Amino acid sequence: MKLLLFGCNGFLGSRLVPMLERAGHEVMAPRSSQFDLTCPPRNLSVFGQPDVVVHAAAVYGGMPFDMENQADIFTKNMKMNIHVFEIAAALKAQKIVTIGSACSYPGVAPTDLSESDLFTGPLHPSVECHGFTKLAMIAGNRAYYSSHGLSGIHLLPANLYGPGDVYQERRAHVVAALIKKFTDAVAAGSDVHLLGDGEPVREFMYIDDLANAVMKACETHIDGVELVNVGTGIGTSIRTLAQIISELTDFKGRIHWAGSASNGAMRKVMKIDRMRTLLGINQSIELRDGLARTLDWYLPIKNEADARE
Repeated sequence: MKLLLFGCNGFLGSRLVPMLERAGHEVMAPRSSQFDLTCPPRNLSVFGQPDVVVHAAAVYGGMPFDMENQADIFTKNMKMNIHVFEIAAALKAQKIVTIGSACSYPGVAPTDLSESDLFTGPLHPSVECHGFTKLAMIAGNRAYYSSHGLSGIHLLPANLYGPGDVYQERRAHVVAALIKKFTDAVAAGSDVHLLGDGEPVREFMYIDDLANAVMKACETHIDGVELVNVGTGIGTSIRTLAQIISELTDFKGRIHWAGSASNGAMRKVMKIDRMRTLLGINQSIELRDGLARTLDWYLPIKNEADARE
């Protein structure tokens, strides 16, 4: 299968490209320096005619980064979304696989989230700009299916972690941010100060599990637009996550919580029935095991990973 992948140098893309190639797929993966998705597309003949286009490119970060860079996140991600659909249609790809986010679900969720809950309520203010650009992918795919016959699978991953993530404090996802804080504290012999009160519940997924889901989505035949949660279906409180990381890093200090004002949404866990039935995925890496693997990768290159843009 011929695949055109945008976002090859990102957290997901860097794990996905080798996996796709090992499975025997032909992958064309231009870097942003070679093909800027924020600009109107041109010279598309270099891509040939891919069977599937994968859109994994995005401007993203943790909650502090999202709050501080809303206009940049909104503008660049919306431009990339529109241009990817234009490219996929122009190249007559059979399908597009887009990578969404759990932050595109309503901010208040009394039960675990099903794909049918999308578009049913306002997003949490802390992630609205990011979540809206992900919802726009769904509307865009439906429009391009109607006008150009472009089928698509939109994957909604849980909170991601693993090797290759961003470990800068202002940009890091929650797991990477906690790993950096605890390992910094161990090195300095200091306490750890964390946002929130530890009570919010999130769902955490190892990056290779998402890469596998993307590959399965590329290989799955569909006609139309499918929305698929990708995760573990298991909720873990931030307090429990911090405790596991403190144990794995041999942290001996105290943990100080800032208070509930910076909690964000209180619960975000997804139902994964569609993932199991459509993509045939029934297993995922257990959280403690995944965190141990991540630390095994991170600790030897900590200084490099902390400085990576």
